[in-house]
Amino acid sequence: MLLRSFGDKNTYVPDEIDQALQELGYDKQKDLNHHYYAYGMFASESCYEQLGLTDELGNYGHFQREVGKMLLNTPEPIDMHIYFEISQQYQREGKRNTH
Repeated sequence: MLLRSFGDKNTYVPDEIDQALQELGYDKQKDLNHHYYAYGMFASESCYEQLGLTDELGNYGHFQREVGKMLLNTPEPIDMHIYFEISQQYQREGKRNTH
């Protein structure tokens, strides 16, 4: 959604992330945690800090490494392109399972 709507970037601004989540059916008022995690994954470190996410999710670098551990079992932060590849794989698997 981010790639298709806003192009290939290293990070996205919160408004872009909000729009993508809204298109996916997430209501910011009801799904605030999804938004926080998406900001942590897709926004820049300065946006992360401006949004006060250090209090919610911890240090930006630590959060990025934790996401890397959860998704790919790697202690390194994940590059944006890896997120897109994971998303594409998930979509392909979903299409196969519905046919």
